[in-house]
Amino acid sequence: MRFPFYFAILILFFISGCGAFYNQPTGVENAIIGESTPATSLLKALPKAKSPIVVAIYKFRDQTGQYKAAENGSTFSTAVTQGATSVLIKALEDSKWFIPIERENIGNLLQERNLIRSTRQEYSKSTNPNDTQLTPLLYAGVLLEGGIISYDSNIITGGFGARYFGAGGSVRYRQDRVTIYLRMVSTSNGKIMKSIYVSKTILSQAIDQSLFKYVNFKRLLEVETGYTTNEPVQMAVTEAIEKAVSSLVLEGIKDKIWEADISKEKEASLLVQFEAEKEDADVKAIYGRNLINRR
Repeated sequence: MRFPFYFAILILFFISGCGAFYNQPTGVENAIIGESTPATSLLKALPKAKSPIVVAIYKFRDQTGQYKAAENGSTFSTAVTQGATSVLIKALEDSKWFIPIERENIGNLLQERNLIRSTRQEYSKSTNPNDTQLTPLLYAGVLLEGGIISYDSNIITGGFGARYFGAGGSVRYRQDRVTIYLRMVSTSNGKIMKSIYVSKTILSQAIDQSLFKYVNFKRLLEVETGYTTNEPVQMAVTEAIEKAVSSLVLEGIKDKIWEADISKEKEASLLVQFEAEKEDADVKAIYGRNLINRR
């Protein structure tokens, strides 16, 4: 009887091809602190600033106007997050180079301050004019503007599959791309001091395996398994924004807009690495192709 042979093949399929099943969710999970991205560690590893910069962000918007793709019907869910302003503020805090101030919902802040003033005036029993008043609001030396300017779907799609005597499998993949621009504007004269451009790819993969065999007369064995992984769009946007902030800091150090609290030797080494990264980006086209003439 050849059933044990096919049973062994079935076990091999599960062990070799479905490693992700060992980590599949089997119950309710507790809330966790948000995951970091590869750019988060680079952001936190930046040298300290001699003097942090007060910065205001009114709105870091989704300028793509693109909706999430759906296989069946239509959807009104946006392709990228609408909360990129909050992501940018978190990245600025992590860098320790900037002091972000509230401007996105400035109306709520001003209304609350007015309520405090009116309550104090109405119910305060003190007549001393020198009593502590509300401290003035901070004002920003620079504004950060820009947004998510494109979300390109299916810039690369493909896959591979094979089947032999009823046993086979397939692999499919898809790559999207999100692009952001971040610019720094001086509040004293409106000059655009720096403009940063960062893109990030988003990978989706699907792996399927199947077995279709007659193990005996009138006995059919059919097995299907597989899994799909989709890189979260929010994590890709977060990584792109964090990369933009770290690049903005290094560009500012290079152009003497601000100073880092490190020695000149360490600063020079840091800028050499940054320039090497920029030169590498200058000779790369989309899909990672090299623009240098090989001949």
